[in-house]
Amino acid sequence: MIGEASALSRYMEAFDQLREAILVLNSADGVVLGANRAACKQMLMSPEQLVGMDIFRVRGEITDAAQWAQTLQQLSAMPSVRMHHWHLRANRQAFPVEEILHLVHWDGQDYVISTSRDLAQRVTRQEEPADREPLLSFVLTEATDGMWDWNVKTGNVFYSLPLKRMLGFGPYEIQHTVESWSQSIHPDDRGRVEEHLHRYMHGIVDRYNLEYRLKTRQGGYLWINDRGLVTGRDADGKAMRVVGMVQNINARKVMEEQLLKMATTDELTGLMNRRAGYVAFERLLADCARDGGQLAIALLDLDSFKQLNDRYGHITGDHALSVAARVFASVARADDVLMRWGGEEFLLVMPGVDTTTAVGIAERIRTTLENTPLQVAGTELHLTVSGGVASCPCEGCSARVLVQQADTALYQAKNNGRNRIERFVGDCAGNCDDSTPVADA
Repeated sequence: MIGEASALSRYMEAFDQLREAILVLNSADGVVLGANRAACKQMLMSPEQLVGMDIFRVRGEITDAAQWAQTLQQLSAMPSVRMHHWHLRANRQAFPVEEILHLVHWDGQDYVISTSRDLAQRVTRQEEPADREPLLSFVLTEATDGMWDWNVKTGNVFYSLPLKRMLGFGPYEIQHTVESWSQSIHPDDRGRVEEHLHRYMHGIVDRYNLEYRLKTRQGGYLWINDRGLVTGRDADGKAMRVVGMVQNINARKVMEEQLLKMATTDELTGLMNRRAGYVAFERLLADCARDGGQLAIALLDLDSFKQLNDRYGHITGDHALSVAARVFASVARADDVLMRWGGEEFLLVMPGVDTTTAVGIAERIRTTLENTPLQVAGTELHLTVSGGVASCPCEGCSARVLVQQADTALYQAKNNGRNRIERFVGDCAGNCDDSTPVADA
């Protein structure tokens, strides 16, 4: 072992005479065994700091042993590997490099020799165009969050290192195939993306510019903006080559989703707020009118809620509203729209059901809530709810009329002793023309 270290030391003395940064790595675990002066200068570290450090702290895109193993697999199949990516200095500042890796066998052990050149250094006027090629290559691959280049004839797709890094992958963890891309698209987005790309490649639409989600190495999804351009067609006009640029828009999309949630969700209960729920209500009502279908609503009001607030305080009152909302949501069907209508009132819109079925659903809500105890300061309370049901087209066609009729039935339920469900019974002639927005009423 001492002899091996001594021999390595002599080699490093020779490497010190070179301008390129050279690291000698243990192939088994990626630990730095030696570093020449240029490498120390480039990394802003002393030899003592670099030696013993693993590759995961030196190279920005290799983050674990699995990615290092992929790199070794590539090295075993070819004499050397050239790449453009990022290294990290002692202060964790990333800088672009051109790196060449060699796998060498020496004295019964495999080593990886890394030779790198800092591309951030300014290119002088005296350098030949060939000397500028690495910098130009780096600019092309790093100017965006990622690039891809699809040879349609062979099915091969080049994915740039930044694109792989953005998704959390190492240099060799993504197969350069169309399937690697299509299988990573979020299932909810895949059909839309593939259909639009097909239409673009066949000249049906003149642009390919989409926002969708790609799967990351960690299993989550990242929102991207993907723009592509056909750069080559055959004699028949068929697309033969397509190149594209990818931009990470995940932060913007997350912010948009948060703002949308704030604008459409009741903060206390997590249900739709009145304005957003009314939009969904009107859409279902329009579907009912178009298809000649059925729709019913239930206006639900917690009983004696003011007394609960006065006796136990508003914190308990808020908790009661949250519990009631969870109970209502657990009984509502997947296609139903449930919203907080205001105060202690909730509105449930039930498409495709008649009055009898709607009353049955409202009854299940009532009994489930009654049997769900509310713990308050060691005391077990039982909430109750009264409800009024109205339906379309039996009682009315407009949202305003339906809510008025459900409110009338709710008033009847309160007068009949609370903790009960009543349905509206009355003449609805002429009500269908009343289209005053109920959300603004």
